[in-house]
This record gives sequence, C-alpha cells and structure tokens, in this order.
Amino acid sequence: MTIHRTREPDRLTNRDHMHRALPFRLYVHELSGDVDVHWHEFFELGFVVSGAGQHVLNGRPAPLRPGTLFLLTPADFHALYKPAGPPCVHYNLIFSDEALRDELRALLFVPRTDSLVVQFEEADAARIRAEFERIETELRQGQRPGASLIVQGTIERILVELIRRVPSESVRQAQEHGGDQAVRQAVAYMQIHFREPLTLEATAAQAHLSPNYFSRRFRELTGMTYQRFLQDLRLQFASALLKVSRLPVTEICFASGFNTLPHFERAFKAAFGHSPRSYRRTAEY
Repeated sequence: MTIHRTREPDRLTNRDHMHRALPFRLYVHELSGDVDVHWHEFFELGFVVSGAGQHVLNGRPAPLRPGTLFLLTPADFHALYKPAGPPCVHYNLIFSDEALRDELRALLFVPRTDSLVVQFEEADAARIRAEFERIETELRQGQRPGASLIVQGTIERILVELIRRVPSESVRQAQEHGGDQAVRQAVAYMQIHFREPLTLEATAAQAHLSPNYFSRRFRELTGMTYQRFLQDLRLQFASALLKVSRLPVTEICFASGFNTLPHFERAFKAAFGHSPRSYRRTAEY
C-alpha cells in the first residue's frame, strides 16, 4: 500500500494507473498551476485541505477551498485552476466501482441532476479530514492486519456522508417507483459507463433482468430505445467537451464512446444541426 505525493494532479485516463493488488490509491496533490480539461475511467474522491482554487466540473465553475469534498465518476470531466497564492493542497483518492459493495453502489448509481460536491464548514471539515488522515496512516504503515478493511470502511463512511448531503430529489423519485428500481439503477449505471463498449445484454445483467424484458421496460421508462438513450449520453458528453475545451474533434469522438469519426459526425449533426466543428465555432459566440 502506498501514498503518492505530487506537485500536480496526474492526468490519469485509464485503470492501468490503479495498483493491481488494490482497489484504491491515495494521492496528496499540491495544485500550484492549472490543469486542463480531462477525465478518468475510475472514481475520484477529492478533499481540499488548504489553499484555494477553482474547479470546473462538466463545464460549471465552483470554488475550491478547505472543506470542499467532491466525487467524480467516469462520466464527468473537469479542469482545475489555481489563482495566485499558496498551493491548493488536496487529498485525491481513486478507485473503481468494482471496489464498492452492492448497497453503496445502489446509493451511487441513482440518476442525479446534481454533481456530488459538498462544502463542509470547519467542524465537519475537520472530521472528514481525520477520515482521510486515517486512510493515509493505514496506507503508509503497510501491510498491517486488517488495513484494507479499515481503509475500505473509511472510504464508505466518507461516501455515505457525501451522498447524504447532496440534494436528493432524484433519489426520492427513484425510490417512489419500486417496480422500476432495477431498471432505474441500470440507467444510472449507463450514465457512468456510457463511454465504454456497453451492450444491452451487459446493462440488462446489471438490473438482473433478461435482455428482452429489460429492453421493453427501459423503453417504457425512458421513452427511448436503449441504443438511442446510449447515443444521446455520448452526444451530450461530446457537446459539453466541444464547448469548454480545445481538444481535437477526433479525440472527443473516441472519448465519448463512438467507434468511428464518420458515425460520430453524422449522429452529432442529426442531433444538433451542426457538425462538431461548426458547433464549436457557434458555441464560442
């Protein structure tokens, strides 16, 4: 078990950066300069200890200051900006969703309209910081008996604390439809994993339903076919990236989950009435 102290956040883009023996890894970052728009293929749990900065999450700016706790999923993209002054120091814990127990996955994989970002005031921030310090201590001291259990439990407490403080109207709405809960959780799973090759069969398995039954219930719930819904998720991700970044269109195409540039360009123009390049030029004005 290791802790990594870095001057800048790594632009991690795939799970090869995860330690093969661990479902999580902890960094302590000192943000002393800007970090361009990027995304990850795993979850990222961050907590600001000192300093200040600006976090642009999915194109929406928000301040970073001591006590800011945020969770990024593979469906999110973000950038970090550092104003003049001392470095912005924050914990950065990365993990894959496979590391989550089913009960916690059910809490996270719920359709949400709000980003998972919370600002803790001094007393509560000290408590959250103590949780990260406990993780740091356990990882620093190596393979002590039960260390992984302590770390896992601590991460789960932090995540539950975060989930409880985020406006949860979407959670209540999902819970009101008990019969549709499995399908709704599969939809939320799609909203996190849409950039991956995601078949109907694999998503139906998340809901523990047969593909045919899932397909029918999915259309009744969303008003769309599975493939149309999946493509719309990819197009929304691509359009947001075109607005806030200067990344090449080809890179955005593949990052959004499309397999070929011609397919992406046709689908994009059909949805938005502009080619990706024309859309970007329009968004600049």
